[in-house]
Amino acid sequence: MECIFLADERPKELKVSDDGNIKKCNNQFAGTQSNTEASVRPKIFHGTCVSYGQNVEDTIGYVSCKQFYENMLSGTIDTTGLLRLYLDEWMKTINKPKLVLDLDHTLMNSTQDLSRDEMHLLNAVSTTKDAGLLHKIRLEDCSMLVKLRPFVRQFLDEASKMFDLYVYTMGTRDYATQIVKLLDPENKYFISKSKVISREDFTKSGVKALDIVPGSKAYIIILDDKPSVWREADKINIIQIWRYNFFASSFPSSYSRFKSPAQMRIDEREADGTLALILYVLKQAHWRFLNMKRSGLQADFRRILKDMRSEILKGCVLAFTAGVPCSLIGLDKMPLWKVAEQLGAKYSNLDDASVTHVLAVQCSTQLRQWAHQNGKFLVHANWLEKAWHLWRRPREEQFMLLPLDCNPAALPAPTPSPTAVPAYQMGICDAGTNM
Repeated sequence: MECIFLADERPKELKVSDDGNIKKCNNQFAGTQSNTEASVRPKIFHGTCVSYGQNVEDTIGYVSCKQFYENMLSGTIDTTGLLRLYLDEWMKTINKPKLVLDLDHTLMNSTQDLSRDEMHLLNAVSTTKDAGLLHKIRLEDCSMLVKLRPFVRQFLDEASKMFDLYVYTMGTRDYATQIVKLLDPENKYFISKSKVISREDFTKSGVKALDIVPGSKAYIIILDDKPSVWREADKINIIQIWRYNFFASSFPSSYSRFKSPAQMRIDEREADGTLALILYVLKQAHWRFLNMKRSGLQADFRRILKDMRSEILKGCVLAFTAGVPCSLIGLDKMPLWKVAEQLGAKYSNLDDASVTHVLAVQCSTQLRQWAHQNGKFLVHANWLEKAWHLWRRPREEQFMLLPLDCNPAALPAPTPSPTAVPAYQMGICDAGTNM
């Protein structure tokens, strides 16, 4: 990636380590720093020498994205050298799609505090980084237990065949580095430091943005459980993944009455769990991307993701009852009408004859009978949330609402519509596997 040095201080063929030694960029020279050479100390950006764009050792001084951005605005960058290097890197990666991955609740879950019912996990901690999904890491001020999401290593291996992988986290660089070592113990996917972006690199505190990811935004897909932390202009690149909460400490306060997967000793399935499902979506998007390029069209993941979403509930007309909340936690507070719209559904009111689905959180016997008599699906609002995360239409019978005073056997479900998704297409991660 890019690297910087102070304006008018361009060394001829030197790179300077923090201990004062200097070397040529081609590693043919090593010596002691002189007074003259000390005044032309180059800067290193993400492990790349400013002068010739060659990789340098980890011991060389490191400049964060944030410092790079500030220096660029202040005019202390040699723009000629930077532009040359940027264009070289850009030409190398222009045709390579990129997948930007969040860490916490996307690829893994971590905690400092175990509940009494989770203490059994201490006996399952892996002793090696390349085996098992449960690990212990030590940071500067604490120790943490890290649970990798099932299928994560297979996911990275398959995704790396289609995309150039990046990690983008709100965590610290130390934390991100240690998690990446667990995810990629053989250093196959995140070789360069530029592939791991942490909070120290942010150009705006607390906000993720694609301005520090090289290449065109049309070639980038973001995988994150929380779109709200991203800059508004970059949200169109996001695939929102189902949030991975393994430990009880990760549950929202409103879910405190529920037991965590760790407490119940279950987990997501690997073969047809969340990451396997998302991998399928990525393969579909990548296929469309390549097909557009072969056809001479302008390939753009933002358009591809939008089109794929709009096909999920195409043909469905939704009506929301009065008790349905404006948004759901699992949708990162996105308004339900907006979710329905992006999924290709239309929304109307109950007296519209074209309505196919009535969404509610509870119902009366009268409403249930009306829906049955008129051939409407009466489903819980979570049906819409599931469709958003599954990238396919969920089976309505799994979300059917019945009044509390109703005998389910007395009210048969309405005949499914011709567009209902077959059961064999619904591999999801509901039951889990025992731990």
